[in-house]
Amino acid sequence: MVVGARDGDGVRRVEWLLGAMCAVLAVSIGAMAVLVPLSVRAERQRRRTLARWAAAHRWSFARAGRAGWTNRLPGRNRQGLGVTLSGRMDGRTVTIADYQYQTTSTRTGSDGNTHRRKHNHRYIVVMIQLDRAHPPVAITTRGLLSQLGRSLFGDRPTATGNPYFDRDFRVLSPNPTHAKELVGPPLMAAHLGDAVPTWSIVGTELVTYSPGYLRDPSRIPAYACGPLRIAALLGCPA
Repeated sequence: MVVGARDGDGVRRVEWLLGAMCAVLAVSIGAMAVLVPLSVRAERQRRRTLARWAAAHRWSFARAGRAGWTNRLPGRNRQGLGVTLSGRMDGRTVTIADYQYQTTSTRTGSDGNTHRRKHNHRYIVVMIQLDRAHPPVAITTRGLLSQLGRSLFGDRPTATGNPYFDRDFRVLSPNPTHAKELVGPPLMAAHLGDAVPTWSIVGTELVTYSPGYLRDPSRIPAYACGPLRIAALLGCPA
């Protein structure tokens, strides 16, 4: 069989494309062979650093943990706790931990195929052990839908009566009377001044979270500062 010049050009193109694909694959494999060990070493070093900090401050350290209060976190991933440290600060038991969950998004490409992409969501969680149990109470920031609902239907029974606070925040609780006793003017002022994060309480466990990842152990006291302030202001009168 005689191969014409046009056919020969086609064969060479295919060979060139195959060679380019092999080269890209080889580079990708080589990069992974370098990056994966580096990532593993970095994670081990991070854990060692946090473990040393915990030992120096007489805190407990665990590479992973489980807790019922994860059902109050985004994603409600019961297996989402990573590095977990617990100790005493300001006379209270404090737990600070990594937490993550995963979501998947889909899109249809120009080739008509469905492509899925996984997204990791990471948070730093702080749990403060309170000295007495409370009915469920939570404070959340208002989104646009919540603001619209409030303008259409008015406030819920858990509203505080502070127009500035009720405009920006919601108090959620099956026991409005107790919630109003807990969320006094000093705590509302702290929220309005962005001095404390949003939070929830079930029983004796006060939980807060913020986007991030435990890296620098010197920041651990700062992570606990806002939640500890919430604990101190619960039930404080004007």
